Amino acid sequence: MKWKVSAAAAAAFALIAVGAPAAHAAVTSCTTELDDTVIAGDLVVPAGATCVLGGTTVQGSITVGDDAWLDATEAVIEGDVVATDAYGVLIDGASVGGDISSYTAGSRVGFLYLYDLRVAGSVAAGGVDVEISDSKIAGNLSTQAATYVDLLRTSVNGDVTLGDSDFGVSVGGAVVGGSLSVTGTSRDALVGATSDGSADQWGNTVGGDLVLTGNTANLQVAGTTVHGAVRLADNAPAANFGPGNTAGSVEGDLTGTAPGALAAGDQSVAVVIPEPRPGELTWSLEGSSGLVDLGVAEEQGDHFAASGDLVPVRVTDTRINAPAWSVSAQVGDFVAGGETVSGKYLGWTPALQENDGGAVAGAAVASGFVEGDGLSVARTLGSAEAGHARGSAVIGAELDLKLPLTVNEGTYNATLTLTALS
Repeated sequence: MKWKVSAAAAAAFALIAVGAPAAHAAVTSCTTELDDTVIAGDLVVPAGATCVLGGTTVQGSITVGDDAWLDATEAVIEGDVVATDAYGVLIDGASVGGDISSYTAGSRVGFLYLYDLRVAGSVAAGGVDVEISDSKIAGNLSTQAATYVDLLRTSVNGDVTLGDSDFGVSVGGAVVGGSLSVTGTSRDALVGATSDGSADQWGNTVGGDLVLTGNTANLQVAGTTVHGAVRLADNAPAANFGPGNTAGSVEGDLTGTAPGALAAGDQSVAVVIPEPRPGELTWSLEGSSGLVDLGVAEEQGDHFAASGDLVPVRVTDTRINAPAWSVSAQVGDFVAGGETVSGKYLGWTPALQENDGGAVAGAAVASGFVEGDGLSVARTLGSAEAGHARGSAVIGAELDLKLPLTVNEGTYNATLTLTALS
């Protein structure tokens, strides 16, 4: 990406920048993409429509209609989300202040995908595909006749009830404050286990009971701590218990290794570590205006001189592998009417104003009036080596313009282009 900056030898140094989009007026119907928007009241996604929310705040509830699709990323939804016979609901990196429910009456099989989400209420789904990961649900989670359920690295304060899933259930890395029930599943039912019965990388902690009843599938349990009772009934074949299970007590038939005893008074300290986001490299200008005033050039012996400060650049790098990055700049010729003066006469001295991201300021570059080509060739404003700290750096520069006395009077402008590379 590039910014284009306009500079003046005797008057001004102005930035040409694209402003942030203006907020949309409050709406009640969404059939398009809405970014960085505050929606007063409720939002409706009409039948057959697609609504994409990015960084949006909905101050009411969202209703998703028949065959409609809601795709919300980094959104704040203050009310409920209710979907009936929807094509699908995907909410990623957001918060929901109420409940979430998604049901089908049989006209289609939709989906409910919740990732990196905070839900203040409960979540309920029926007849749809369900995937929930890296989330926290303050209430209960219940599914009925979901095609499949994947519950991964998620905390549920209340009960989790997963019933009658024809294409299986997988629970890994879950912290359940109440009881966990898996019933009526007719394909792999895996609780902290792989399909062959070994422990997967995600254990489970259940504050109440673990209830496994009426399952007619490959039923495997491993790496799960149950503070209440394990209750087993009418599973064909019987549940197989692999390594790493503990429980307050066990009722019913099982194969494999019986869970270890959890002594009275034992406590589990559990925390869900979410999958880290890949992160991103972003940069922006620090300042409400893109104008840098170099003032009126002063005659100093054999040249005109003017100085000022570049609009500082904030570089934020949250990428996990922290690759190297750099920001460089190059200026074009100064122009005033029909007069043209080489951009080499502009130099700078970069400096770090903030540095939480392992950045290094670029080297000072003299005005071409003194030596060299100045900023008429690409020069480094700032950079960071591979493996640098994740965070932000703010890089500024003092601009130094020296022009020969032979330059005609006028207001000169040039274009300075900043380029970020990684």
